[in-house]
Amino acid sequence: MPALQSLDALAVNIRCSRGQEICSPSRPADYWYRVVSDSARRCVIRPDGRRQIVDLLLPGDFFGFSERFGFSERNEYDSTVEAVVQGTVIASYPRKRAEMMADADPELARELRQVAYKALARSRAHLLILGRITAREKVGAFLLELVERFSGGATDTIMLPISRYDIADSLALSVETVCRSLTELKQREVIALSGTRCVRIVDRQALEEGDRDSDASFARRKPASIDHGNNSADANPVGSLAGRQPRHNCQANGFRQLTGT
Repeated sequence: MPALQSLDALAVNIRCSRGQEICSPSRPADYWYRVVSDSARRCVIRPDGRRQIVDLLLPGDFFGFSERFGFSERNEYDSTVEAVVQGTVIASYPRKRAEMMADADPELARELRQVAYKALARSRAHLLILGRITAREKVGAFLLELVERFSGGATDTIMLPISRYDIADSLALSVETVCRSLTELKQREVIALSGTRCVRIVDRQALEEGDRDSDASFARRKPASIDHGNNSADANPVGSLAGRQPRHNCQANGFRQLTGT
């Protein structure tokens, strides 16, 4: 977006440490931000104290726009944004000066609207992922979304930008469930794992279809004697009491290998 480049004259780059808070609720929304390198996570704290990651911000993504409620402008941030890794670079733009430039340049205003629409599209995609029935479907849809955002689907290999703990907080799952789901997808030859962060999608169609046809496909590839029993991530719907597995179900060695932390 060429017109957005005019904002570079206002930008101040900030190099953040791991977990550094960039903006948070109750602080005046005096700046807009853009991820320059690495990634950031936008999160809120639930009433029970648990963290929920509501958006993963990758290079080029803007955040920090204030929102309107009723007839008044909310001049505070509505969520917390944190840098994910050491050395994350964030560009900050003084909001009032940026808005003045947008008022004087219709093309810049149009491109800023596109940025807002893109953020709404990410929120919609995230809701669709959360609406998946099983944990394995959620993890699979999350991987597909990352592939699309990183490369437009041009490659099937990605480096996960966040840890298993962050994935769990993004999908409203436990980290043990995320580990188990990744392991099952690997066993079913739907994905391949290299180290703790590199994921290659082997069977894109199986991820897109979710658990609807994966059991039949797995049965064709594996001996009939293999039985995952009740440890399968799709044994019960996510959120049901029967489907909540105790933490000790992840064996210690495999857990340390998969968490990526």
